[in-house]
Amino acid sequence: MATSRQVSLVFRRFLWGQRNYSTGEIKTATTKVSRFAEIDARIEKALPPKIKALWNHPAGLKTIHFWAPSWKWCLVFAGMADYTRPAEKLSWRQSAALAATGIIWSRYSMVVVPKNWNLFSVNLFLALTGIMQLSRIYLYNKSLENKSKDDESPEPIMGPRIGDDKDDGVNFGPPVVTDPGEGFGPPGTGPPSTK
Repeated sequence: MATSRQVSLVFRRFLWGQRNYSTGEIKTATTKVSRFAEIDARIEKALPPKIKALWNHPAGLKTIHFWAPSWKWCLVFAGMADYTRPAEKLSWRQSAALAATGIIWSRYSMVVVPKNWNLFSVNLFLALTGIMQLSRIYLYNKSLENKSKDDESPEPIMGPRIGDDKDDGVNFGPPVVTDPGEGFGPPGTGPPSTK
């Protein structure tokens, strides 16, 4: 009987003790400080006054408002690493998504309370990185259009390459310009010569 009473008290303490609801039998006056508050107080004592302001700021080191934007800088660095890639390998959808995300969240970071300058700066750089990549893609596509307009001029017809005995897709040597009357297959398959 005593065991079931103890189990019932533990169960009631578990259910109602955290909400300061007492059944009359359980005393919930707890003065113990949480482990986090204890560690926080120790760290705060060791900090210089200028860093204490950053530590206790609503968007300071103790909050997600600091760490989420800090890790978001990885997206900016990845976008900057794409500057070394050729423009034809870039994705305009990815670059547009990064630019749009940066623009939207830059605005949002100035509206929320507390103002989070770390979030603003990372999103500003994310938008700039995305816009820069989009401009690279645009300029590359424009250069392809200009090149295709220039390529409409007649050029000599390219025949088989020297050393192309078999048609295995591997060509050796420079291209040979042939008479437009010859075929495009292996040598000797064109029209008979009149010599």
